[in-house]
Amino acid sequence: MRSLRYDVPSRLREDASCGRKLTKSIQTKFIALILGCTLLCAAVIGGAGILNANGVVDADSSRIMNLMCEEKAESIDAILSRIEQSVETLALYATDELDDVTRLRTDPAYVEDLTASIQAVAVNAGRSTDGSLAVYVRFNPDLAGPTAGLFWSRATQDGSFQPQAPTDLSRYGSDDLEHVGWYYLPVQSGKPIWLAPYFNKNLGVEMLSYVIPLYADGETVGVVGMDVDFSVIEDMVTSTHVYESGYAFLTDGEANVIFHRELQEGTPMGDLEESLVPVAEELQRGGNGSYLFPYTWRGVEKRMALCSLSNGMRLAITAPTAEIDAAKNNLIAQIVFFTTANAALSVVLAVALSRRIVRPLKELNVAARQVAEGDLSVELSSRTNDEVGTLALSFQQTVNHLRTYIDYINGLAYRDGLTGVKNKTAYQDAVKRLEEAIKAGKPEFGVIVFDINGLKQVNDTFGHDFGDMLIIDACRVICKVFKRSPVYRIGGDEFTVILEHADLEHCIDLLEGFERELEESNRYAHPERRVSIARGIAVYEEQVDLAFVGV
Repeated sequence: MRSLRYDVPSRLREDASCGRKLTKSIQTKFIALILGCTLLCAAVIGGAGILNANGVVDADSSRIMNLMCEEKAESIDAILSRIEQSVETLALYATDELDDVTRLRTDPAYVEDLTASIQAVAVNAGRSTDGSLAVYVRFNPDLAGPTAGLFWSRATQDGSFQPQAPTDLSRYGSDDLEHVGWYYLPVQSGKPIWLAPYFNKNLGVEMLSYVIPLYADGETVGVVGMDVDFSVIEDMVTSTHVYESGYAFLTDGEANVIFHRELQEGTPMGDLEESLVPVAEELQRGGNGSYLFPYTWRGVEKRMALCSLSNGMRLAITAPTAEIDAAKNNLIAQIVFFTTANAALSVVLAVALSRRIVRPLKELNVAARQVAEGDLSVELSSRTNDEVGTLALSFQQTVNHLRTYIDYINGLAYRDGLTGVKNKTAYQDAVKRLEEAIKAGKPEFGVIVFDINGLKQVNDTFGHDFGDMLIIDACRVICKVFKRSPVYRIGGDEFTVILEHADLEHCIDLLEGFERELEESNRYAHPERRVSIARGIAVYEEQVDLAFVGV
């Protein structure tokens, strides 16, 4: 059987010869392609980089300012929380000490004793709370009189707590919030409240008050409160800096300024600039957000981060947009510079590298002509780490696969389709080889012939599919024993094995092993799958040509 031969039409050879003409302009085309791709990539990458810089840096700026706002709000809330805890502790103690509401109305001595028992705890709460200016426990004037209760404040120069005369509640109406709002507002609300910051003329300081109403037997019995130096909060706000000139300020829940380095207290934010109206609305809604609010202040574009405090105030941190975007603008400038520089450098490199890149292309062209002429012994020597190198590698692999495929097709011509062993054609070639060896020298070989007994009866009784299974089983036993010698299927139920070298020397042992393996296979096989194989061996002897040994 002749091996398949690779060939191509003359048309392909003509096309390959045309390739020699095309290579004359490939360098120019290659340079144009590289420059076009480089400039396009520079535009795409540069544009993507700028868009990405906008998104990433804006997100980082928003995260930085909102995180700073949240951290500062948490610090302020921590101070407010300590004040609330002090007042709540005092309120619980006062409620526990008040065991008889009726005596508040009828027994002045009981009121004095109750006030004295609460005083030590109240003063200790004031002294142990940072920023505390005053602490007070006042009883319902309708029960215990208009001045019943205690009031201690830091009225001395050394800042120590001293007792002060309680305010006479009978001198003011319940609607006089300027003088007695600290009492009537929490009583009217029925819950603890933070009073808005106010200036205490007696102490000459801005104050912030937290007051809790006291109840017993379903009746209002008084209030417990603490006045705090608002400068403690102001100092924390003043110390907040972001970027170069960014700062923080405070507003109330209605977006009115409480503390600002430029604006007066009580200034409505929404009345300052039209662009501040959305900011004021957000402050009224709660002032929390994960992004920055843009606005314009005195002709300068700015952005603001907002947070709510636990006492209802709003904390805002603002900075000029130019400062916030400085890092982004710098990054964009760097992207533009390096993209332009890269494009210029690419032009120079494209010209310099094109010659080097064309060389392997020329080799590919020569190799293509060889393949077109039917020569598959192509071996490319150029190896570059670029697209041309990949192309060369792919071309080489294609040639190798083609060569392997042709060899595979040739191999199919010598392979039995059912069992996978060599077929009769391969056996005939092997016989020719042995005949040539006989003519040339003194070969040593033997041939074992195997014949499956009763295959025709099996095919007639159970069908050819079952017969094929017996053939495969028989072949498997033969191949397992004679695994170092070629096995041929030369007929429907006939196999041969050519023995040479060591297998020839141990042919008797192999035949005995075959006997054992066949018995072992049949022992575990289904009765209908048991196979019977006749076999015989012929060993070449120069003197007598062939001697047969029956087994």
